[in-house]
Amino acid sequence: MTVTTHATVKELRHNSISTVFVVNTIILLIAGLLMIYYVVQANIIAASNYKISMLNQKLESLNEVSSLLAAQKSAMEDPAKILEFALSHNMVEAKNAVYLFENGNVALRP
Repeated sequence: MTVTTHATVKELRHNSISTVFVVNTIILLIAGLLMIYYVVQANIIAASNYKISMLNQKLESLNEVSSLLAAQKSAMEDPAKILEFALSHNMVEAKNAVYLFENGNVALRP
């Protein structure tokens, strides 16, 4: 009878060790998967922040170009400069000009 009891205790110890091993392995696998998930998510966030930063820099650059173009446009539309350009190229003012598209009947036959 003592042999049977000794064998039963040995079986219980063997089963408890394998159960602990399985539980530990599952916990380690879950921890590993969570670490991989964390690294992937952190990488996605870092890449998104980098892209946002690059787009903000591009936006700032385009805003600068836009303001420079607006300044050039306003300088070109200055009436004094236009008058100076016209006089320097011997242009004269057209008085009583009739524009083709002033009325809708320009191209119609009578």
